Amino acid sequence: MIELHAEAPKIIVPLFARTLPELAAQAAAAQGAVAADLVELRLDPLPRQDWPAALAQVRAAVSKPLIVTIRTAREGGEVDLTPAEYGEACRELLAQGGVDALDIEWQVDKDLTEALRDAAHRAGASALFSEHHFGATPDTDAMTAALVGMLDLGADVAKLAVMPRNRADAARLLLATAQAAAQRPGRALITMSMGRDGAVTRYCGGAFGSAATFGTLSAASAPGQPPVSLLKSKLIVAENL
Repeated sequence: MIELHAEAPKIIVPLFARTLPELAAQAAAAQGAVAADLVELRLDPLPRQDWPAALAQVRAAVSKPLIVTIRTAREGGEVDLTPAEYGEACRELLAQGGVDALDIEWQVDKDLTEALRDAAHRAGASALFSEHHFGATPDTDAMTAALVGMLDLGADVAKLAVMPRNRADAARLLLATAQAAAQRPGRALITMSMGRDGAVTRYCGGAFGSAATFGTLSAASAPGQPPVSLLKSKLIVAENL
């Protein structure tokens, strides 16, 4: 399982590869990157038949906590799965072992979300619920409600990513984060506003309650992810406030 705290936000490095050799190179780089606290394995860019091998390969190369993610087309990813197929694939990965946290797209189906949450816990993994909006930034209260709703449904970590149309939208994402953190103190949140207008949220999110942020060593898995070295140098942590 993973532990995250907003007082000392962690840097997550995504592995986003389309071939196993490319993935091996990214995994080695992530393991060697001092600034990388956690690693996320994005499986959806790879052919589905390669997913078990990809997990085994990364787990063998990376000793850092590993988040495993299948990002579906519903949430801006690269694979189109039915809810049943998504659930089956997630369970197979948990059964394989080596997963420290499973990303669960919580809006797919409530019963499936609860089942995958319980399966993750049985496998010794954290349940990271996620919600993504690549077209816009929802109403502030809706964002707060989404984060609180994920936590109340049993998420160990609640993640929300939105796309701003302007910097005011990015500010509203930070407000929603702060509101959710106040309503559910001590619970882990990961939030970010994507793209250029939202870049600031990746550096200062910890001050508002976000316990982790994403930085890249090579291929980005979402718009606006900064290089790890830049992120590390500018990341705002509690002791610097």
